[in-house]
Amino acid sequence: MIHRVYSVGRPSGWSKEAGDEYCKRISRFAKVESHFLKEGPMVEKEMLEKSQGWWSICLDPSGVGLSTEDWRKEWEKLERGGRTGLAWMIGGADGFSEGFRKSCDSVRSLGPQTLSHDLARVVLVEQIYRLESWRAGHPYHRK
Repeated sequence: MIHRVYSVGRPSGWSKEAGDEYCKRISRFAKVESHFLKEGPMVEKEMLEKSQGWWSICLDPSGVGLSTEDWRKEWEKLERGGRTGLAWMIGGADGFSEGFRKSCDSVRSLGPQTLSHDLARVVLVEQIYRLESWRAGHPYHRK
């Protein structure tokens, strides 16, 4: 699986270090790219344009929350259907518009709480690492 993570704003400090560490770990099992976009009125359009041809996943507290096991099943189903690229979308301080959410292939939640975009990126890339390492037979994930 190939993962593109689009995030509004550029992380710094602890969140940059943590996110970069997980991206480095993911690279042992899958490809991951991080793209940081400047907040502004065109950021949603830019994300959609850059993710053309990828399975686009909007992260939003109103999205469907899945267990780690269900995320794995979903990814494997997408792969069986020929989808090998996932484009993850993390919004800025105001989140995403309803129109943007409807334009994405799926809307997923990292939990019901609202997370800063920096923290959401760390949580997301940790979950990507967890799943990709599990799929590769690495013992990081425990049931």
